[in-house]
Amino acid sequence: MIRRRGGPNESRAEPNGQAYHDDDDQRTKRGRLIQQLFQESIGFRHWIYFVLTVAIVYAGVVALHRKMPEVRDSSSFDEFSEQRARVLLKQLTALGPRPSGSANLEEKAFGMIQDRIEKVASVVEEIGVNRLEADVQRPSGCFDLKFLSSFTLCYHKITNIVVRIGPKKGPSGNSLLLNCHFDTMPDTPGATDDAVACTILMDVLEVLSHSKTELKNDVVFLFNGAEENFLQAAHGFINQHPWRHDIRAFINLEGTGSGGREILFQAGPGNSWLLQIYLENAPHPFCSVLAQEIFQSGIIPSDTDFRIFRDYGRISGLDIAYTKNGWFYHTEFDEEWRIEPGAIQRAGENVLAVVRAILASPYLEKPATFDEENRWVFYDVVGLFTVYYSVNVGKLLNYVACFATYLLVFLRIRKGVYSVGDLTSAFKHHIVALLAMAVTMLLIIAFVVQFDLVMCWYKMPEIVGALYVLPMLIAGAIVHSHYADNNRIRNVEMVQYDTILISFASILFLMTFYNLSSAFYVLNNLVLPVFKDIIIWGFGVFGIIRRVTPRLLFFTQLFCFLPTFVFAAYAISQCVDFFVPVMGRLGNAINPEFIMGPIGLVIASSFILFVNNLFYISRRMNYIIRVLFAVFALFILVLITTKVGNPYEYSDENPRLRRIIALHANRTIYDFDGHLTQKDNALFIHSLDYRGASDLPSHSFLQGSSAPNCTGVADEYCRMPYYTAIHELFPPEQSLWVPVPSPVTLPFPIDLKLVSRQVIGNNLNLTFEIRGGYDKMSLHVTPLNNYDLLSWSFTDIDIEEFGRRQTYFVFMTYGHEAPEVRRFWILLEHVSQYLHILKLLRRCFIFQRNGAAPDPEKQENLELSVATHYAHGEHQDTETLRQLRAMIASRRQTPDSCRW
Repeated sequence: MIRRRGGPNESRAEPNGQAYHDDDDQRTKRGRLIQQLFQESIGFRHWIYFVLTVAIVYAGVVALHRKMPEVRDSSSFDEFSEQRARVLLKQLTALGPRPSGSANLEEKAFGMIQDRIEKVASVVEEIGVNRLEADVQRPSGCFDLKFLSSFTLCYHKITNIVVRIGPKKGPSGNSLLLNCHFDTMPDTPGATDDAVACTILMDVLEVLSHSKTELKNDVVFLFNGAEENFLQAAHGFINQHPWRHDIRAFINLEGTGSGGREILFQAGPGNSWLLQIYLENAPHPFCSVLAQEIFQSGIIPSDTDFRIFRDYGRISGLDIAYTKNGWFYHTEFDEEWRIEPGAIQRAGENVLAVVRAILASPYLEKPATFDEENRWVFYDVVGLFTVYYSVNVGKLLNYVACFATYLLVFLRIRKGVYSVGDLTSAFKHHIVALLAMAVTMLLIIAFVVQFDLVMCWYKMPEIVGALYVLPMLIAGAIVHSHYADNNRIRNVEMVQYDTILISFASILFLMTFYNLSSAFYVLNNLVLPVFKDIIIWGFGVFGIIRRVTPRLLFFTQLFCFLPTFVFAAYAISQCVDFFVPVMGRLGNAINPEFIMGPIGLVIASSFILFVNNLFYISRRMNYIIRVLFAVFALFILVLITTKVGNPYEYSDENPRLRRIIALHANRTIYDFDGHLTQKDNALFIHSLDYRGASDLPSHSFLQGSSAPNCTGVADEYCRMPYYTAIHELFPPEQSLWVPVPSPVTLPFPIDLKLVSRQVIGNNLNLTFEIRGGYDKMSLHVTPLNNYDLLSWSFTDIDIEEFGRRQTYFVFMTYGHEAPEVRRFWILLEHVSQYLHILKLLRRCFIFQRNGAAPDPEKQENLELSVATHYAHGEHQDTETLRQLRAMIASRRQTPDSCRW
């Protein structure tokens, strides 16, 4: 290999392992050669070429990522039409928010969907080839959910609209389920979450209804009306509807953003044929096993009906969602017009093609085992095509690539190209560089926190590159440049390059050993760069080159790394586009800088790892490093002296605002004897991002506000009216309890009554009735004084599996019809103490009883908090909340104060 610039350490120059032997009689010749090598070394303009290449690749990847198909008109029912789908989408979103239980959902949206179904039914009857059945389900039930914080959900007569289309002769006994939900969270029109999915499925239904040929199997369309109540409608369907028994597979459509390309981010479990059908038939594929592993790891604060169909129905399926523009998710900005033309068309074409293929597949009649593990490694290449192969083939490829890499290095050591000591020195370079970049990351995080710049990248994700990636690149470049200036390693470029391959091979081996299918990404980074040596070898064999120069190494490496840069740019664009908006609703538990910083470290360290060998055949990097440092210094100056560092910004096209929840509450607290001890009226406010509620804009509403005083309160939720069990992400100590003079006028006040108290040995059974309240109600069940929950009437709860808690949360809802009374019992067990021990890698609880339970008439045994939420209708907003809304809307027009 050709060593870099001349100097006292330059005793020889060696092109890629072929030594140029020197002796004292050839000093003049050697001097000329060193001068020639210096002239051939990589200079500033070559690094400009490199940066331009990366920029062009990234721009191309982003352009392909945003490319949408042409919108089809509504004239033909042979194919999907976005034009038709948008008609129903506009009608649904024009209603505004549609929470379960609201008139907008239970009457208006329900009526719109029913009208469309009746028209489709008439088409099916007229053609006479297939049959169509429609049903309205109003299920009731309860179940436990381990999401965010384990809690229990109960529902009463929520709404499901179910349609089944299939062969005229009758049910085939094998059905494909297509699911969407037409309800929304309060205060959002829910265009992408999830009205657009329902309009897509409605058009798929219309296309199938116009079919002149008989369908081979049935398709069940579930328009569910209570997904935002934490998956309740899907649970009601899969546990109670008579058509559930014939379902063999499902497709779930969701949205966590607004428009863009929909991604297949979960598949299975088992039944790998279902995934294979998507990969082979979707005309616009967008999928990755990496996305599946990230989502199923639980680090994303979202869940879908996929979980319900999988866990309660034991059915395999595909989970597909829009993720672009996550800033709009669950906000007033999730509007129809923000979904760009073509986004609905591509999703509809994908779904229709996959549905047709599944209906024709013999596997729908005889699906594989549910418990079968994932059998495919899959990903798309910039949306152009998909690559997939079995997990076993993937393991073989991974291990072969690792073995080949280690063998190559072993042979080079054996031939004396370099030594183990040389590799050790090169690894030292990498380790020191990585440590320098990690320290730089921590310093940047400390700077961001000190100058109150947390989430300064929220409105503009590109800031992550300038704030984190750039300084870490500088740190890595300084380290490698230092070692290059003082190099004593023979064939140093080859040594550095081979340690890159060894590093990737080692990571690949570990990921494969731990059965991570996302190891494909590392495999691509390992295999493609190997072609550099093959190309150079081929040039030599065919006489194209006589010797290996630094510039040849540079351009060959740049060429071989182009596919790697494509994969990297594709991953980075998706990662940043998805994770940055998610930080706006991740809560107060984790400083998001410790998420974005490591993401920046991965990007920067990967880049340095890819190119560090070129530092050792480059001219001095001092000038380039100074230029980069000047750019970074200028950026920091702009960040701290202008509005660039403000996390939030409002514009009609791109609102980047803070998410808050503001509830106007009346609170009354009674003691064990039933005496009123506290009564107050307040705004309960918490911010959904890490910045919390402490720096909300000043206003008379917030004067004298402070965090709730939770001292001595056993309730984990601090007796606050949480909408649901999110206190671990959004602790009450990080919220505001703002006293206000005017109470809330409640048309349906809560009436809680203890019906009976029964002692059974050491157990205590308490029966309660609740009357009044609205369609969203939450219970906080907190056992006291050495009592613990044993069971209750809501579910057959397994405390050990559910997780023992200080406070148990129950979320109760109703949809089409309210129950006259909510009656339930709670069984408590009295224990004097319990010891937590770890045995056989399982957490066990041992209860040691000590005497009889105390008299429940005299000693407190349970604290029960009940809250009801008016999330829709005329009573949703009090005058205080209307003033708060008006203040927020007004401040959005003032750039300096726009934080809501």
